[in-house]
Amino acid sequence: MGEILRYNVQHIGDIVVGGVERMFDGVKRSTWGITTTYNIHDLERRRAQLVRKIGVELVEVRTASPELEVFNNDKLNELFTKLDTLDTRIAAHRQEREQRLNPIYQTDDTVEEAPAV
Repeated sequence: MGEILRYNVQHIGDIVVGGVERMFDGVKRSTWGITTTYNIHDLERRRAQLVRKIGVELVEVRTASPELEVFNNDKLNELFTKLDTLDTRIAAHRQEREQRLNPIYQTDDTVEEAPAV
């Protein structure tokens, strides 16, 4: 009994630091999940703005010269490329969030469906 108490007193700092580290690990994971969700919302907002810009540009091109091919427009091609990039980033963030929310159902690179309850 005395040796255990002596050991605990000598190593109380290690015990406290270990507890604090475990607490902060949970806080970091939670904060990371919140940040990922905010990133998804921001990217979705940017995507909506980009879709509106594409719509405005399409109307302008079709109004100015309806006989021209719409997809030969460099500005529209650039906007569609940005849209594809945003869609890829949104999908990556959603997959990351899903992996963080359901780490139990992960296998290698795939995420299994959660069982119905």
